Amino acid sequence: MDALLMYAACNRGFLTNFIVSANLTQSLKPIFLRLIYRIMKQKLIIGCLILLSCSFRAHSQDTTFAGKAIVALKSFLSNHPAEKAYLHFDKPYYAAGDTMYFKAYVTMGQRHEPSQISGILHVDLINTQNKIDQTLLLDITGGIGKGDFALPDSLPKGNYRVRAYTDWMRNNGETGFFYQTIAIGSLLGNKVSESGDRNQQQIPGKPEIQFLPEGGSLVSGIKSKIAFKAMDLNGLGIAVKGTITDNTGKSITSFTSAHLGMGWFYLQPEDGKSYSANLTFADGTQNTIDLPDAEKQGMTLTADNDSIQKISVVITANNAAYLQNKGKDYSLLIYSGGVATVVTSPLDSPAIKFDIAKHRLHTGVATLTLFSPKGEPLSERLFFVQNYDDLRLTVNSDKATYTAREKVVIKLNAKDRADSLIAGNFSVSVTDENKVPVDENTENTLLSNLLLTSDLRGNVEQPNYYFTNVTDEKLKELDLVMLTHGYRQFEWKQLLNNGYPPITWQPETDLEISGIAKTTGGKPLAKGMVTLISSKGHSFLSEQTDNNGNFRFKNLAFGDTARFILQAATDKGKNSTQLTYTTKTGPSISTDDRQTIQDNGTMSLYLKNTEKQREQLNMQGLGKGTMLSEVKIKARKSEPSAMSVRYGFPDYVLHGKEIGPSSQLAIKLMWRIPGVAIVSEDGIHYYAKLRNIMPEKPMRIVLDGMEMPVGFDLNSLSAVTIDKIESMVNTSDSDTVGVLAITTKYGLQPEDIVSTGFLAIKAKGFYKAREFYSPKYESTVPGKFADLRTTIYWKQEVITDKDGNASFEYFNADGKGNYRVVIEGIDVKGNLGRQVYRYKVE
Repeated sequence: MDALLMYAACNRGFLTNFIVSANLTQSLKPIFLRLIYRIMKQKLIIGCLILLSCSFRAHSQDTTFAGKAIVALKSFLSNHPAEKAYLHFDKPYYAAGDTMYFKAYVTMGQRHEPSQISGILHVDLINTQNKIDQTLLLDITGGIGKGDFALPDSLPKGNYRVRAYTDWMRNNGETGFFYQTIAIGSLLGNKVSESGDRNQQQIPGKPEIQFLPEGGSLVSGIKSKIAFKAMDLNGLGIAVKGTITDNTGKSITSFTSAHLGMGWFYLQPEDGKSYSANLTFADGTQNTIDLPDAEKQGMTLTADNDSIQKISVVITANNAAYLQNKGKDYSLLIYSGGVATVVTSPLDSPAIKFDIAKHRLHTGVATLTLFSPKGEPLSERLFFVQNYDDLRLTVNSDKATYTAREKVVIKLNAKDRADSLIAGNFSVSVTDENKVPVDENTENTLLSNLLLTSDLRGNVEQPNYYFTNVTDEKLKELDLVMLTHGYRQFEWKQLLNNGYPPITWQPETDLEISGIAKTTGGKPLAKGMVTLISSKGHSFLSEQTDNNGNFRFKNLAFGDTARFILQAATDKGKNSTQLTYTTKTGPSISTDDRQTIQDNGTMSLYLKNTEKQREQLNMQGLGKGTMLSEVKIKARKSEPSAMSVRYGFPDYVLHGKEIGPSSQLAIKLMWRIPGVAIVSEDGIHYYAKLRNIMPEKPMRIVLDGMEMPVGFDLNSLSAVTIDKIESMVNTSDSDTVGVLAITTKYGLQPEDIVSTGFLAIKAKGFYKAREFYSPKYESTVPGKFADLRTTIYWKQEVITDKDGNASFEYFNADGKGNYRVVIEGIDVKGNLGRQVYRYKVE
């Protein structure tokens, strides 16, 4: 009977059918119902009810607070679907002059499915002065993209950051932004300017410590767990010990940090008393900190997450709160993996206890939130669910031990939690571990980022520590992370009050070029026509402006930095217009995620190998030569125009210094170029034509290698920007009636052209990632030069087939010892996988 009642309480459908259809006498039915009610009331199995009876659908028509909370959360998740970004790098640190390879994963929702929202990922390399050194636009397809940064030889050493985000993420601040601090060394010496190494300086002051009561607050008369986190001047965890005393000087308890400056102790505050912590830090610094004041009337929320199978929850009211709120309904909302579940219970005793089964929750950060009868959030508790439901990756090599320069074949098989074979998208990095030592605890990985750090506020120190060789002790330490960090995805007060800002940033799916067209009098050019012309002048698109003169060319795709011409005309076909190209600005650079990476000697080891490697490359004539300090080039070298090759050698060359200063280029060119006439149209628009050639046709203008539209206005250019003008009257192109190849001093810039019907622009396009070079050896016999590679192999896309299989091959370098293979990836359902495999080279 007990087993039957347990199952019935976990299944409402079964319970209803059982009561209706069971052959029970009328006298037994009330007894049966009372037994069920007693079990439910005592919260013996309420965890089952929570997981099986509540869902968004079930509460969609519910007018209670629980229903309203579910509807509000569902609306938020529907209107603000979260996107996250993660980058997998080929190694954890670099030297100036290296190439930093990476693969991008962009996911959506709390289950990390590859994103179908955005098609563009912005990736920035942020220097030690908190400025952007390089920025890339990655084409994201199916949530996947790839890129790299070529690091200049002159790059100062220091802790750099890589930031990745989509425009859609900007609607929620930096919640989904990816940040990673990466150390970059330099072979130019140890001299680094003060500003160049600013983020590694120590800030004067004492170590800090935070005391955080479980659930958010201390309540008089209730024994509570208080977590703490001690940090040194660089924000890293530091050991601490201390004692707690009350305001009478009486010693209450003592404590010692357990892991990375984190720990906990119990305290039951009394009415009318205050408490202080007397601290001694690892460096000998001492301090006294006041603990948060206890509420005289209130409730606490505590959770025991030590068990893999369940989490045990206790809601406790002190005597004053219980007497005032006895019998009122309190709600507990459990949120995990994008799904919310609510249980509502009357406060019929000072302590309400129940268990929540975790097998239906999703791996990652989950939240418990206690709401008052009026729907006010009272307490919140984060907890981590570890269901071991990530992809199971099996990695095997064709041999256990290899020799230098020998071919290696690696086979990969991927399965999900149900042992089903998985077709997934993976990236792989192979490094020589003797040359690139790695502290696995500090690594930022696909699992640690998407499942942990991306959902928490602040810096989580050594994030991968909690995902390697997981033990019961590590799970307890991970619970300390939950107690000392806040949730970053949403806040209940804003959500329930509809306080989130409206959508400002729409998803970018393709490239766009937009701007504003106006008349020469400065009024918006309504219903005018704007044409976008490619740099070669052979393809164009046209769009009509709106009433405010705005135009937008959408669904574009082009590589790297491309050059275009914008041409505008009024509705009567006149080109007396002004054009402005709208360039998008990125978000401000946050300092919240700045971290200090302490060098434990690995960088020195890496740089010694890098120096040897580059010496050998220089000896082979493959290197970059002697590295010099940064040189600022103020003017470019004058070179023959590339158009000379196409149209023939110039008949006449007019240099900029011969033209003289003037804002009216056309006037300065009149009668200056043999065989060329400068013609005016209505005394406003000036173009060039060949003399004595009928019918009259404008000459073709080639500006810094770009073919301008026919009839390009020469007065759009200022004479002071001209380096030289090459005239080709007799061209090799029979369809061309003369060419003027104009070369500017600094390269064409958008601001160089005064917009009168035309505007030359440079637009940033999709970055095309470099292919990683992996040599192929015919023999394992050492060559004349040693192969000192640190990254042995890097492949951004390894696709498993329908049977979950994939393979790849490469050749070892000359380094002996352990080689480390790291494989990370994702399937279409958002299942994540990571595997580290090692083999030996002798």
